[in-house]
Amino acid sequence: MSFLKDKKHFVWASERDGFKHLYLYRTNGQLVRQITSGDWAVDSLKGIDEKKGIIYFAGRKDTPLESHLYSAPLFKKGDAKRITEKGQYHNVVLAKDSKTFIDNSSSDNKPNSAALRKVNGEFITWLEENKLDSSHPLTPYLSDLTKPEYGTIQADDGQVMHYRLFKPSNITNDKKHPVIVNVYGGPHAQRVTNSWRSKNLYFQYMAQQGYVIFQLDNRGSYNRGKKFEDAIYKNLGVVEVADQIKGVEFLRTLDYVDPQRIGVYGHSYGGYMALMTMFKAGDYFQAGVSGAPVTDWALYDTHYTERYLGHPDTNAKGYEDSAVFPYADGLKGPLMIYHGMADDNVLFTHSTKLFKQLQDNEKQFEMMTYPGSKHSLRGKQVQTHLHQTITNFFNRHFDVK
Repeated sequence: MSFLKDKKHFVWASERDGFKHLYLYRTNGQLVRQITSGDWAVDSLKGIDEKKGIIYFAGRKDTPLESHLYSAPLFKKGDAKRITEKGQYHNVVLAKDSKTFIDNSSSDNKPNSAALRKVNGEFITWLEENKLDSSHPLTPYLSDLTKPEYGTIQADDGQVMHYRLFKPSNITNDKKHPVIVNVYGGPHAQRVTNSWRSKNLYFQYMAQQGYVIFQLDNRGSYNRGKKFEDAIYKNLGVVEVADQIKGVEFLRTLDYVDPQRIGVYGHSYGGYMALMTMFKAGDYFQAGVSGAPVTDWALYDTHYTERYLGHPDTNAKGYEDSAVFPYADGLKGPLMIYHGMADDNVLFTHSTKLFKQLQDNEKQFEMMTYPGSKHSLRGKQVQTHLHQTITNFFNRHFDVK
């Protein structure tokens, strides 16, 4: 909500039509008009120029994979107009006078840069160009980076899901490659965007080793509208798994994919998803790595959990069905679980409780613990060891030399 200086109006964001959009109201509660509309979402309000009658906001009108700065008429009817450049993901800060903005932009093959621009998008000066010239530390490795591929597949209910593929640069249809499905899958998060993520450098490395990396934003993920996001409400770990299976079914149609060597790897909610896919869909996922997984939602913080599962007193079955334990006996392939022992987000108890369940079920698994490490397992030594451990696990079980 943002009140105008005239003290007669305010701007309100609502998902009443299925997507987050902006509405202009009078202070007596009377709706004046819907400012934005369409099957796309507004990210956030950036500023209002009351003198010119223009509102500025970040949104996804052009594509859900990129956030852009847009302008739209405040009081009159008119279409939203994109200000920032397509082909990049933009995080912007608009000046209070609405005359300039800071544009922090990146793409999947261009690290972040920051520029000062006029409100019409015209370039003024670099704040941090971060140019990929001969002195840039990334430049020696640019020729080794593969350009990700983007595409869409349909969920069971017909909704469109976006995916990203990292492939070996020398890939041909004559050779079958192992696949790692890198999953997160949880609410209020989006993995498949045209933006720079340093974590994707690990997947670039794995592509260089001959792996295909697949990322799919299943139903329940962010920036796709209320229906898409509500699919997991009060029933976690169901449609997310079904959608990741759809992803594997798509992968099996690709000539260069070895359907007998498809693994899954995720951290946090992604660790939970790695477990649920291995337990529920062992015919689709032959090996899995689960990092810092939630195993029992009754043990996770209420601020997050009750937003998506409701209160345990009113949704006891939802909590029971969303835990991993009822499905643990379905484990077929090799599984590794890692966890920071000082994790204050997803407590280490989540993993130890699962260790006991798997042992009681006589299910073999591997584990790696990191004493003193919290949820993100920060630090060069820990990160190096972790990624070597993950790589070695998949290399062993998928016979990659």
